[in-house]
Amino acid sequence: MLLMLDRLNSANWHNIRLKMKYLKSPIYLLAWFVFITACAYIIPYFSNDYRYMMIEGTQDLVSSFSDIVVSQYRHYFTWGGRTPPHVLAQLLLWGGKYVSAVGAGLCYLVLIYLIYVQAKGKRVNPFKLLILPVLFITVALWLCLRAYGEVIFMLVTSCNYLYTTTFILAFLLPYRFSINADNCKKSVPFVIMMFLLGIIAGWCNENTGFAICAANFLLCLYLYKVKKLSFWHITGFVGTCIGFLVLVLSPGNNARLEMMETTGSFNYFSHLAVTLDIFFLTLLEELPLILSLVYLLFIAYKNKFFSKDKFVEYKNDFIGVFYLFIFGFASLAIMIFSPNFPARTATPFTCALIACISGVYFILKKEDIKVMPKTLTVSLYTLCFVYILVTGENALGGLLKVKQDMVERDYEIQQQLDAGVKDLVVSPLTVETSRYIFVADVRTKPTFFANEILSRFYHVNSIVRTCDFAKTVKHSDLIIYQHYGEPVCSVKKP
Repeated sequence: MLLMLDRLNSANWHNIRLKMKYLKSPIYLLAWFVFITACAYIIPYFSNDYRYMMIEGTQDLVSSFSDIVVSQYRHYFTWGGRTPPHVLAQLLLWGGKYVSAVGAGLCYLVLIYLIYVQAKGKRVNPFKLLILPVLFITVALWLCLRAYGEVIFMLVTSCNYLYTTTFILAFLLPYRFSINADNCKKSVPFVIMMFLLGIIAGWCNENTGFAICAANFLLCLYLYKVKKLSFWHITGFVGTCIGFLVLVLSPGNNARLEMMETTGSFNYFSHLAVTLDIFFLTLLEELPLILSLVYLLFIAYKNKFFSKDKFVEYKNDFIGVFYLFIFGFASLAIMIFSPNFPARTATPFTCALIACISGVYFILKKEDIKVMPKTLTVSLYTLCFVYILVTGENALGGLLKVKQDMVERDYEIQQQLDAGVKDLVVSPLTVETSRYIFVADVRTKPTFFANEILSRFYHVNSIVRTCDFAKTVKHSDLIIYQHYGEPVCSVKKP
């Protein structure tokens, strides 16, 4: 009897420890959800947010779904072909701040989960994620995601990069799973679904559309070689190619490029030097991730994972990692040839690189190989979380301050509108753009894109700021902490 009670107690304690083990990740991720949602709610609307509040080509605010359809039809022919993310942006703007903020928080959690699952290469219960990989993914995103504040918090940019990257990683899951699967055959509805989802995935962004086509083309060749290619692989690939062509052949893209060339703001040869510089700056900022991947691959090599006998066992796992790397690197490398190469376009590369590192970690974990001593691991994560707490508090404080600034700005504008002023002049804000804070303010030049958008929004001739501030660093991404509260610029006295 005592022996039975002892065994029962032992089993109960084991179940409790197991539940506690899996409770760590949900509790930790809940904290991230609250933080992301709060920041996405606090950040004011800027530039493109105002643009997509209006029906394209007019000064009228979107007030129905039919307005969004009309707006995106015009947008496709006059400015750009990224219809899926811009439809989402206009829907969220129409829904209001509460909806968009909660959406950003939820999407961020889904992104973390998808990076985890892509790394694992198989289905994982979202409530049974191991805490160490989750810690790594969240820390890596905070440390290495370029233009973090713009990509995650700003509504329109998050639709273009946070939401689309999340959707694309979800679309790629069946391809990733099929590398390890013995039977890749699916039902007819699944074949059709992959075709339709492929169109949307290819239509989201130019760099990701190209990257999906490149990565899935190579994967389909490999699966054909090993006799695992299924019809849904092909329909998904064809759908992606169609979506990508719909995007890049948009008349709006040509119209925008022609405008840049006409105004003398674009030259292919001089621009190539600029894009190469941005490309290598991105690699430099992603260096911690690149070195982490190299280090883990070295550990795998040292433990003979690439020997003939062992590689056969883990071949599919490494091919899965290579597949993710091709997708990520292609999405970044193609930007060298783009007319515009903003920091935010590195988002898919960063996420794919994090998945690659986590993927190699999971391979090593299968044989209980320690990546580094526990004391060193604890020390590194402690330093990282000190960094996150300091910079996170600074970002939250900065967003609260710029929100207050914008309340004062609205009052300043309203006073001028009430007085019948048609050429508005506004004071500078007290917060500037950094890695974790995004501010897209108007400038002294009335034809600057943000100025023109707000002129339309307020139904005035022009709007300008009293001064512009001098650029102090190569890229605002390099500012990880800032002192705010004083005007970012002041009018020079004669």
